[in-house]
Amino acid sequence: MKILVVSGFLGAGKTTFIKELIRRTKKQPVILENEYGDNDLDSRSLSGGGALEILEFMEGCVCCTKKDSFVNTVLSISAAMDPEYLVIEPTGVGKLGNILSSIRRIEYERIALLPSVLVLAPRSINSYLKEFPEIYTDQVKHASKIVFSKSENESPELLQRVTEQIRAINADAEIISSHYSKMDDAWWNALFEGSELAKKVVKTPEYRKRSLGYSLNDVAQNLGQPQQITLKNVALSSLAELIILLEDVLRGRFGYIPRAKGVVLVGAEYLRFDLADNLYAIIGADEKEPKSQLTFIGNRLDVEGLRTRFQQL
Repeated sequence: MKILVVSGFLGAGKTTFIKELIRRTKKQPVILENEYGDNDLDSRSLSGGGALEILEFMEGCVCCTKKDSFVNTVLSISAAMDPEYLVIEPTGVGKLGNILSSIRRIEYERIALLPSVLVLAPRSINSYLKEFPEIYTDQVKHASKIVFSKSENESPELLQRVTEQIRAINADAEIISSHYSKMDDAWWNALFEGSELAKKVVKTPEYRKRSLGYSLNDVAQNLGQPQQITLKNVALSSLAELIILLEDVLRGRFGYIPRAKGVVLVGAEYLRFDLADNLYAIIGADEKEPKSQLTFIGNRLDVEGLRTRFQQL
């Protein structure tokens, strides 16, 4: 069983990347998701009613207190299902270094770790480095391949600047600075080949400070896990209420919230919303979607302020 870890911070687009990976390679891997919080929205989106085997690790974050449970889950998948490939999509706030270390503990002739992939949205790199420097830097530092998402309309200057920022943290990663959808099928198939790269050589903090404009020690707060609130069985009266709520989230009315998603009853219909990278989208919810299940993730959350904006069903 070959294991491919596809990581990425909150809202980077990991699930969308995995969908494209499956479409381009025509492979049918088993997928293990580690959701952050009590929700299964991403796994439902990924399955799409198809034949993919989607498993969820919901009891804790694989990067922290549940390492042994996570390792046992991977071993159980190998023994019981024996897939050719296992794709692991860890929570967006997980430390990639810890995840890879856990998998290395169980490598042997039947389990091999492939070079990991980090999905990164260029426009968010500065805000995430400032708000969650420990987690975000760890993800960049330990990735073997870094691919840009949500970059179709970004300027060449921004993409070059972000590439230089990444190089200051991880000098050896393969960086795909154009949108990953432009890569050919040979590149996609190669993600399921090869062996894990050697440990990266990381630039010194002094070099990093010159490149990023600040060092990690300059940011003393918010080094822990982000806060998260999940609401279920709630409703809004109108689409206008949902739009105003999301605009307030972007303005920081409820604290720093870089990621929000969910399905909510709006008037007489269920709508799905997705907020990341200072943008949001609202679409009709599929009938198979969970009903009124919302998640907000960030720092300094005004939990009661969020709760009071919804009606309880």
